[in-house]
Amino acid sequence: MQPYYDKDTDDEFSDNTSVEGMNYRPQTAPPSPITELEEFKRFLIQQYYRKPEYDILEKAQRYQNYLIQRDLHKYDLDNPEGQRSCKKYLKTLEKMCIIYQVKTLSREYRNTFSKAYKILYKEDRLCYLTEILDSAQEGFPYLWVNSEKFVFSPDVLSKGSKLIELFYKVQHVIRVSFSRTLKESPDFSSKLLKQDIVRILEDFDQIWVDFERLYVKELMEIEAKARRFILLAIEIDKEMTSIEIREKLRGKILVTSENYIQKKEQFCKVIAQINSVANVEGKGRDDLGINILLEAEGITRRVTKEQSSAVRNLADSIKSNFQKFREQMRKYEGNIEMVDPQLKNNQELVDLLVEYESQWEKGLYYLLDPTKCQQLMYFSHIIETTAEKYKQFEEQLECRDSDIFVTIPCLIALKYLENEDRNICTYFLPKLKEETSMLYQQYAQLKNEFIEWRNLHTKQYEYYNILEKQLLGIPLSEKEQIALKNFKLDNIMQKIRQMSIELQRYNAIEWNYFIDAAINNN
Repeated sequence: MQPYYDKDTDDEFSDNTSVEGMNYRPQTAPPSPITELEEFKRFLIQQYYRKPEYDILEKAQRYQNYLIQRDLHKYDLDNPEGQRSCKKYLKTLEKMCIIYQVKTLSREYRNTFSKAYKILYKEDRLCYLTEILDSAQEGFPYLWVNSEKFVFSPDVLSKGSKLIELFYKVQHVIRVSFSRTLKESPDFSSKLLKQDIVRILEDFDQIWVDFERLYVKELMEIEAKARRFILLAIEIDKEMTSIEIREKLRGKILVTSENYIQKKEQFCKVIAQINSVANVEGKGRDDLGINILLEAEGITRRVTKEQSSAVRNLADSIKSNFQKFREQMRKYEGNIEMVDPQLKNNQELVDLLVEYESQWEKGLYYLLDPTKCQQLMYFSHIIETTAEKYKQFEEQLECRDSDIFVTIPCLIALKYLENEDRNICTYFLPKLKEETSMLYQQYAQLKNEFIEWRNLHTKQYEYYNILEKQLLGIPLSEKEQIALKNFKLDNIMQKIRQMSIELQRYNAIEWNYFIDAAINNN
């Protein structure tokens, strides 16, 4: 029989102290019969070695003393130290099963586990995992996944409770067995001691297998249900792809295919469902439907970037988000288990949803309302043409200089004085239409002063360009500076800037959303 060596190289609890009860005889001592206890503890090959049965028993006793209890009924497996000590103990129990020749149950049922679970196990090993033990001791009757409640069967809870009960009994038997080896006793029987250990380890292995098999099976069922929206999206995308290939071969236009539109509508509904549970960084809206996508597709066919790059880019972005989502589903199709069942934990998916919701929300608000769409087109066109005229303003726009959020409202206020603002100013500042309001009277006076300034110029828009440059802080030409000498613009400038402030302040949230849509898609 070969001496037993412990190959557990990361044994953080090991030390060089002698084991209590191990009394080695001096070589000069007269020979005496070896008792059954001594025989159990050691055997002779040139020098004394501990027997493997005793060695592993002593180690199990030592390791279970390092287990960290959270309270009287549960072990602390949340912190690294507690988990490490428990893992060492469970590995020792596995070795005990081998050394004591415990009849353990087959682990073939693990072949039915998903890849995500199989990776946790090693072939031909018992693999008593701390994760399984922790689940048994916690005994949660249900799980919340994607805001949905999934209930474990009573059988799982019962077997988990029995597993923890056996875990305590294993420790008790080991503790009692080891204490019997610490003192000489004529009643000591290594055979009976081994029988006690084998019996409790067989019971422990039996209940471990019963719990693990059923618990993991129900976990996989829960995960499959939690991923059902992803699986549905994958299937719809495959159907859409099939239609695209078929219709292309027939030379037909997909825009007119009712079946294709129905599939897109289904896909949009699935995206909305996924967004409602996974988009924790946004609003999780579930009301962003196919009508937004269809309107965006229509805009890309009839609106050019020269008319409004902001509106056109918004429409292109909505279409792009839809396509990106399809591509992500194709990526998941290759390995569905890469998708965390708790969908909010898939960062790539969440990032995609955040962008999707942001752009589709703008589409819902601006593209589906003809009046708002026209106002956004006009407003963004003013910003874009102004950027083409003045390099300084273009640079401010590109780097989102804080000054633009003051000057841009001035541009639409200037259009209001020309009666060319498409009712944008009165929409965001309704008091401009109320003849009894102070604002109406102030800006009626402003309009008179503006008309007076305009009448001083014979060339079309010369007056307008001077005002525009002044508001934007653009240097004037020498000719324009001369024109200013004949008329002071301070009063007009002050009132336009005041109007700019009122536009931003009256309905700040909607105004900020409007200006964001106008400049963030350039």
